[in-house]
Amino acid sequence: MNILVYGAGVIGSVYAANLKEVGHNVSLLARGQRAVSLRTHGIQLEDAATGRRTTTRVSVVEQLAPADNYDIVLVAVRLYQLSSILPILAANLQVPTLLFLLSNPAGMRQFEQLDQKRIVSGFPAVGGVRKGDVVHSTIYRQVPMMLGEADGRMTPRLRQLEALFKQAGFTVKLSSDMQTWLKTHALMDIGIIAAVLMAGGKSALLARSRRHVVMLVQAMREGLLALRAQGTPLTPFYLTLLFLWLPRFLTVIFFQSLLRSRLSTLGIDAHFGDDIDNIEEIRQMAREIKEQLRSSSLATPTLNRLIEALEQTTR
Repeated sequence: MNILVYGAGVIGSVYAANLKEVGHNVSLLARGQRAVSLRTHGIQLEDAATGRRTTTRVSVVEQLAPADNYDIVLVAVRLYQLSSILPILAANLQVPTLLFLLSNPAGMRQFEQLDQKRIVSGFPAVGGVRKGDVVHSTIYRQVPMMLGEADGRMTPRLRQLEALFKQAGFTVKLSSDMQTWLKTHALMDIGIIAAVLMAGGKSALLARSRRHVVMLVQAMREGLLALRAQGTPLTPFYLTLLFLWLPRFLTVIFFQSLLRSRLSTLGIDAHFGDDIDNIEEIRQMAREIKEQLRSSSLATPTLNRLIEALEQTTR
């Protein structure tokens, strides 16, 4: 397949390298110093678990022109960058599949200027951080990459994408309601990030602060109930189990254990630091979630408190 990966951060770099290694024709869109680095050194990945380092050479491009022809454009940019690239994607009518791998609580509302039939929504199963020219990352085998059509159908295209990414080494799960999945996942992401910031900026510090974990669990319960009151079905099911069915003390224990894991270090702590892209991403997600919940009949005081603390800290 002829694939363009639009965005050369952690996610774009990992997907481009893995797809190239299994024989696909991959181009990676990057600009500035990142483009120079990729042309000079290739995609340098270091497995965060094993320390193994690999270098993969791909074609580096700096734009998507209206006449460019790819089988798939895989979009792996920050949420706040999305509005600037949508006109570029809309101007190109040659690419049949636009796969968006990013946090997007607003769902299809973001893509009004695109042909909806071209869109596949997804979420990556990758965590990590880029340090200089090297991407330190891991592919989460226990957390699947999510994929879903805009209308929820299980199409031949979706099955083809599933096979493509499994071939490249990713665990994949298909969803019949990807838009709801993205809403609930973004809610959990922002809750965890805000609680980590309140506890000191590290997931391990949050794990040791039962008070903040209790606040996180309560905030998630409020957010999920508020979504359900709007008529939004809750998916995946484990969120209902964790936050609405289990006794709170068991959910708190579970989160304290999870926050001590390697998964949390790469998937959560990478959001913090001096990277302005991370800060803008967090702010945009928080704004989207607040907008989503504004019309709910149920109040979310604990979640609001976490989001307000997050906004003050990132500001």
